[in-house]
Amino acid sequence: MDFFKGIGDRAKEFSGRAKEATRRPTELLELTKLRYEVTKLYKVMENNKEAVGELVYRQFKGELGLEAEIERLLQNTKKVESDIINIEQQIEALQPKPLVCPRCEVELPSGGIYCYKCGIQVGTKEEAEQQDDNTAKKETGSESSEEKNDKKDEQK
Repeated sequence: MDFFKGIGDRAKEFSGRAKEATRRPTELLELTKLRYEVTKLYKVMENNKEAVGELVYRQFKGELGLEAEIERLLQNTKKVESDIINIEQQIEALQPKPLVCPRCEVELPSGGIYCYKCGIQVGTKEEAEQQDDNTAKKETGSESSEEKNDKKDEQK
């Protein structure tokens, strides 16, 4: 019986690694799209500021009736700045904070249990596995059927 349990455990481990392998490219693609969108918005904001400057200069020279266009460009620029902040927050949420060793303050790889520089234990195997599971859930927005069944069993 232990033999089959071992095979089942290995299958679960393999499945988890397979999910992680497919999650990373998807996450990278999403990050790339968001960063591209931020770049486009910065260009729009730059163009708006340049146009506002041109209109203010023309107004300074005596041209009339530019106030409405200046106000429209300023409001648009304010909205673009807000959009940039929102997208940058999305990018931040997709990029988990790296684990840092409390002793030597070295950035550690995801899922690490020990610091590779000083050897101090910074986590447990269970914490590393749970972190990987939580990241996968956040990516898909759902639980596996096995986890749903476990919850049903607990409720009974």
